[in-house]
Amino acid sequence: MNYKHLFLLFFIALFFNSCENDDCCAPVPETDAQFSSGIFVLNEGNFGSANASVSFINEENEQNSAQIFNEVNGMDLGDTAQSMELHDDFAIIVVNVSNKIEIVNRFTFERLGTINTNLVNPRFAEVIGDKLFVTNWGDGGNPDDDFVAVFNLLDFSFIEAIPVMEGPEKLISVNNALYVAHKGGFSFNNIVSVIDSESNTVVKEVEVGDLPNSMVVQGNDLWVMASGKPSYADEETAGGLYRIDLGTNEVMEVFEFTDNTIHPENLQLNDGNAYFTIGKSVYLYEPGQELPTSAAFSLDEVAVLYGFEIYQNRIYVASPRADFTGDGDLLIYDLNDGSLLDQYSTGINPNGIYFN
Repeated sequence: MNYKHLFLLFFIALFFNSCENDDCCAPVPETDAQFSSGIFVLNEGNFGSANASVSFINEENEQNSAQIFNEVNGMDLGDTAQSMELHDDFAIIVVNVSNKIEIVNRFTFERLGTINTNLVNPRFAEVIGDKLFVTNWGDGGNPDDDFVAVFNLLDFSFIEAIPVMEGPEKLISVNNALYVAHKGGFSFNNIVSVIDSESNTVVKEVEVGDLPNSMVVQGNDLWVMASGKPSYADEETAGGLYRIDLGTNEVMEVFEFTDNTIHPENLQLNDGNAYFTIGKSVYLYEPGQELPTSAAFSLDEVAVLYGFEIYQNRIYVASPRADFTGDGDLLIYDLNDGSLLDQYSTGINPNGIYFN
């Protein structure tokens, strides 16, 4: 573990009790806050090449800054950036192949510390209170060594590892509970595990469809999108939507596609409506109704739909090149009609979009 700037961390800690989501409630630094308003694009780079990077884009002034972690800190980010979590003043970057987490100030991108122990194949991060939870696949060939690592966000120290079922991926927090989607790592899985963040224990495993890939909260419900097993699996299965009651942690409704070749992803909520993707097509869905049979529109300019976010009635897509070499693109579309509004070059293999 490596950490510095303890005075800044102490200042940030004062705000933890009043901040419960990714919105920043701490003051924006008055100096050197060059990344205080815009979009971070995480670029995973090429596997084994240690050329992961972060781009910063400001649509208002058409700023497009590449390699901001490298430029600010005078060092490379690492091998295969997997995901980033924004919380209070922190940007928490999970670097998968390097088995580390880089923690920077989200406004200046100045490096605050590195966690490089007690991680094995880390994937995604979530914060509850002053605890940082990180999903880990462990050894991809061992289905029994997966875990969620827990760290103290005040000093980046390790607390413990929570053993979980195979292939934990994305996490979402609701009050003091942590919901973890298990796609299966190098295999396949079909559960959402529920972790009590105070006791750091798994309290329930909820069975959903094969390969749950995204989750959203609406009222007292957790909606889970499962893509189903792909064509190269032993048996291809259809995707579907699953509504879990957050009070009982039981599946209350199931909406499945009838065609086993349909594999939806990227569930998002916007103004009461839900959106998801199948390939490069975007589907509009009213939660609780039957699944749509036709797309709202198709994002034809996208080479590979690798990252997908909806923000302020716009769709943001991170698109690597079709051969996953060279710089990719951030494409911005109008949510109403799917028309292309803007396009920016990014780093190699962009996979995530984060709004600062």
